[in-house]
Amino acid sequence: MKQNKVKLFAKSLAEVISKKEIDEKKVVNNFVKLLVSSGYEGKSKEILSLAEDIILAKQGKNKITFETARTTTASQKKILEKIVKKGDVVKEKINPELIAGIKIIINDSKQFDASMQSKLQKIIAL
Repeated sequence: MKQNKVKLFAKSLAEVISKKEIDEKKVVNNFVKLLVSSGYEGKSKEILSLAEDIILAKQGKNKITFETARTTTASQKKILEKIVKKGDVVKEKINPELIAGIKIIINDSKQFDASMQSKLQKIIAL
């Protein structure tokens, strides 16, 4: 039940934000009041993330996370930029557990894992 309400909040927020002329400050204040009065303020990050996903999907854009073991260099970033479309939301995440390589996550669901951690796990599983 709570998850359905979280999705409902996210859909509603995405719908309001998508309108051309809105008073952003008023929308944010009212939304925060609604979450607090409903007891969902603890779910605000999840709701905002879902709303972002809904808006991006409507616009035909993606949320892409590049997860690497270390900070990417300028030349590596140039290569990664080739898979990004204009308007996509790009996040970089450093995860030392990957050891080396990269993990590319699109819209929190599709994943390409070329990390050393993944390769080692496959060898151990044999």
